[in-house]
Amino acid sequence: LQTRVSVMVKTRSQAYGKGGGGSAGEDDPAPPPTLAIFSVYLGLGCALSYSFGRDLGTFPTADELARDVSPTIVIICLFLVSYSLLDVMAVGAAKQKYGFSAKQFGPWIHNPPEEVYLALRAQTNQVEQLPGFIVGALSFSILVNGTVGAVLSLIWTALRRMYASRYRSAMGKTIRDSGIVNLTIPAYFALNAMLMGTAVHCVRLILS
Repeated sequence: LQTRVSVMVKTRSQAYGKGGGGSAGEDDPAPPPTLAIFSVYLGLGCALSYSFGRDLGTFPTADELARDVSPTIVIICLFLVSYSLLDVMAVGAAKQKYGFSAKQFGPWIHNPPEEVYLALRAQTNQVEQLPGFIVGALSFSILVNGTVGAVLSLIWTALRRMYASRYRSAMGKTIRDSGIVNLTIPAYFALNAMLMGTAVHCVRLILS
C-alpha cells in the first residue's frame, strides 16, 4: 500500500512539471513574499473602506439593510445551488462512468481514474473556499457597502465557476496548461479585498 501511494504521488508530482515530465515547480517563478501579498490585500481593504464604506457610527434601517444585502444573498444562494448541481453531481457522474458502485474502496481511494480525481479536487476546492467567501461577502455587504459587496461576490462566483469547469476538463494537461491559476489569483483578490475591507472598516469604527 505504501509503495502504491508513493508511486501515485511521484507520478502526479511529475505531471505538474512542464510538459508532464519535469519536476514539480520547474520553471515556475517563486510566489511573492507573504507580507507583500498581505500588504496588497490591506491596501485594497483600505481603499474599499474609505471610498465606499458607510459613514462611521451610522447604520441603515432594517428595511434598507435588507434591500442592501439581498443581491449578495441571492448570489450566495445561486452559487450554492450551482455547487450542488455542477460540482457535487459531477463527482457522482464521473464515479458512475467508471463503475464505482461495483468496485472495492481500496484501489479507488489511493489511485482513482484521472477524471474522477479531477472532479473530486474541483469539488473539494470549492468547499475549501466557501467559508471565507460566505463570511467575507455577508460581512462586507452588511458593514461596508452592499452594492460593492454584491459586485465582488459576483466576480468571485464567476471565477470559481470557470475554475471548477477547467479543473474537471484538465485531463492530460499540466496545471499550467489548464489555466486554473489565472482564475485562482483574481478570485483570491476579490475575496480578500472583501475580508480586509470589512476588517479595516471595523477597526475604523472601533477607533472613532
